[in-house]
Amino acid sequence: MTNLHALVPIGRAICRLIPGQIEVVLHDLESGQIAHIENAFSPRKPGDDSLTETSDYQSELQADDTIGPYLKANPDGSRLRSVSALLRDDMGNPRWLLCFNLRISELEVARDALIRLTALTTEKPSEFIKHDWREVANAILAATLNELKMPVSQLRRPQRLTVASRLKDAGVFSAKGSKDYVAEALGISRAGLYDLLKEVKQPPAERF
Repeated sequence: MTNLHALVPIGRAICRLIPGQIEVVLHDLESGQIAHIENAFSPRKPGDDSLTETSDYQSELQADDTIGPYLKANPDGSRLRSVSALLRDDMGNPRWLLCFNLRISELEVARDALIRLTALTTEKPSEFIKHDWREVANAILAATLNELKMPVSQLRRPQRLTVASRLKDAGVFSAKGSKDYVAEALGISRAGLYDLLKEVKQPPAERF
């Protein structure tokens, strides 16, 4: 791990994976200088002194030779989430400190926007949609899938029985066309849905 040319492509590959949002800095611990910097968005360049960033790195070093994640501020005011990796030479001596600085300001803006959007949901269905059995069916199915933590394609008979039971209790199946709609949503035949509903009508002790 002493060859600079072998390390540079690592930074380039990561910057291409997360374009414009990450800066990769390679510090030479022997010279105390920046050996390479990829996608620089801080006012630094190779050859600049890096001792202010590396002089006390051992106090934060974890057992796996990593530091962080930790937060720092860029000179332009943007917030960065950073993590560093200590690279050793063949003798096990510290040789390089590879630092990854991810811009998170834009991500925080996106996160806050999503929070505001999802906060628009209410605990009870609005008067506008509560009489639309399709909306009720979709809401029950989505809530059940979220509870089960699985996609509809992975549902098996016990989980489908749960969905069918909840839809029946909500009165969805009293609507014309609802059985075809639910069968398609569950990825089963109409006959398969009728079989589930037949079992749902049985007392719990007689099921299965």
